[in-house]
Amino acid sequence: MKNTTILFFLLLFSHSLVVLGQHKIQINKLIPLIDAGKTTEALALSNQLLKSNPNDPVLLHLIGKIHHKDRNFKIAEVYLAQALEKSSNPGDELHFDLAENAQIGHQFDDAIDYFEKINPKYPGYKQIGKRIKQCRIGMEMVKKPVDVKITNLGKTINTKANEFRPLLSSDEVQMFFTRSEGNSFSPFNPEKNQIFQAFNGGTWETATLLPNPINSSSGEIGLALSGDGTELTLLKMGKTLTLFSSDYKNNHWSPPKPLIFNSSKNETAICYSVHRKRAFFVSNRNGNKDIFTSKKNEKGIWSKPMPLGKNINTSEEEECPWVDSDGKYLYFSSKGHDSMGGFDIFKVAIDDPNAVPQNLGFPINSTSDDLFYTTLPDGKTAYYSSLREGGFGGSDIYQIQIGGSKTRLNNLFKGTISDLLGQPIDAEITITDPETRRVVSKIKAHPETGTFVTTLQSGKTYSILGEKVGYLFYSDFINLADDEKPKDVIRDIRMQKLQGGVVLELNNIFFDPGKSSLKKESTEELQRLLMILRQNPGLKVEISAHLEPGGPEDDGNLKLSEYRAQAVVDYLVATGIKSARLIAKGYGSTKPLAETPKDSRQNRRCELKILTGM
Repeated sequence: MKNTTILFFLLLFSHSLVVLGQHKIQINKLIPLIDAGKTTEALALSNQLLKSNPNDPVLLHLIGKIHHKDRNFKIAEVYLAQALEKSSNPGDELHFDLAENAQIGHQFDDAIDYFEKINPKYPGYKQIGKRIKQCRIGMEMVKKPVDVKITNLGKTINTKANEFRPLLSSDEVQMFFTRSEGNSFSPFNPEKNQIFQAFNGGTWETATLLPNPINSSSGEIGLALSGDGTELTLLKMGKTLTLFSSDYKNNHWSPPKPLIFNSSKNETAICYSVHRKRAFFVSNRNGNKDIFTSKKNEKGIWSKPMPLGKNINTSEEEECPWVDSDGKYLYFSSKGHDSMGGFDIFKVAIDDPNAVPQNLGFPINSTSDDLFYTTLPDGKTAYYSSLREGGFGGSDIYQIQIGGSKTRLNNLFKGTISDLLGQPIDAEITITDPETRRVVSKIKAHPETGTFVTTLQSGKTYSILGEKVGYLFYSDFINLADDEKPKDVIRDIRMQKLQGGVVLELNNIFFDPGKSSLKKESTEELQRLLMILRQNPGLKVEISAHLEPGGPEDDGNLKLSEYRAQAVVDYLVATGIKSARLIAKGYGSTKPLAETPKDSRQNRRCELKILTGM
């Protein structure tokens, strides 16, 4: 009997060892699943093991890790706390995970307590001091939240995957963004990433995948977009991470071409000033991820890239530069400046070498990674990517409405270009400062919609030129010198083909009041007129001048308008155009434009009318 009892206990003990061994084997299967981001499979296995081992602190710890990785911080806290309670000798890794989970959950006091329990011999102890500092910064930032409203863009844009890098056209009609389907999220590695496009029809419509040649098997990330939505800069995977650019022409995206800023190292982000005269990009060519800048001269040549100063670049990573529409402030994400944790977003004056970057504050910044901050010209709307609790699973795209922000400094110049039948024309628009004759911006209307958009500073006047081969040019004059508040300037432009009977308004030919001598600001318009006549030697035209009915120059005769028309003809003849091709005609105030207010500058105008030949 005694021997039978001993044998029974030996068999029971042996069975227990086998069960424990099998349990340990299954536990060891969990770790690679968690590391690979396969949290669904890991959670299924761990729940199965928990039924037979509900008090195993190692298993409870791993389940806490799984929920933490899925950004379910409150559930993670429950399991991690149970692991601490059931453990007879909790290690530094458990204390670290408890601290990190508490920090991300904004429980900063608890996080500091857990961090302070970690032994100096712990392999990750070097970052403990920084983590505690982040918690103290977070405590202060949460006490003084900034006045913003943050909205998740919803299921038409965001999914269980990671969505990031929102790129908006200036009119907020188009958005390009990148989606990562990989198990582990790396916003600066194109592998398994694809670029999507969405349109705003009052709400954001369901995003669609961009076709080849934008997306390929190697993976891409969208980085920058021109204000009119027709030039896309992207990141592609090769031997290194490399910057490319593609244009939308003839209803297709052109094959991406590498940018001049590429090096033998990795370039991971880029942005441009609103008129593309300056670029800011991220590179590790100096050994660390820093922000570099380059300027384009009048000849279109980019200067040698130079790293920004030490007040911006730190010994840690800087990422995601973005210039506001005024060109005054640079926004960027950083791990090296004072933050709540992860990447925070900062703002700094671009041309002040002593400026200190300012944290955008809570709740824009969180204890997770906040990246790819993008502002709109109105100065009150921004978009960005954030990896935070309450989203659709991974990193999501959010809209920020900024309360209490100052009135914007820039005007939005937008509209459409079409022919007389309403068909869109992808004409090029050149915007010039008539005083300096400096080209401020060149933009092209969208080939499918004819829409265009850009920004213009207040306090100035601008000469506007629209050009397309086979069409008469369009010219206009925008006066923003006296406007106190920026506004939307809208032009729906109709361009006419070169054919007999067509009339073209010459809106940028100027005279002093009561005089017929041409002002120097008229030179560019006259040169455009000269170009048409030279390119079409068979063309015969009438140049006419008009006055405002009842205006100060309308003295009851046609002489002033005749003299002004003749002044234009004389200029053209002096530059080589045969006088037989030109007729000068003054109409005084007899032909005002319809639907124009009294004393309208539009009625004090010159016109070109095509008479014969092409």
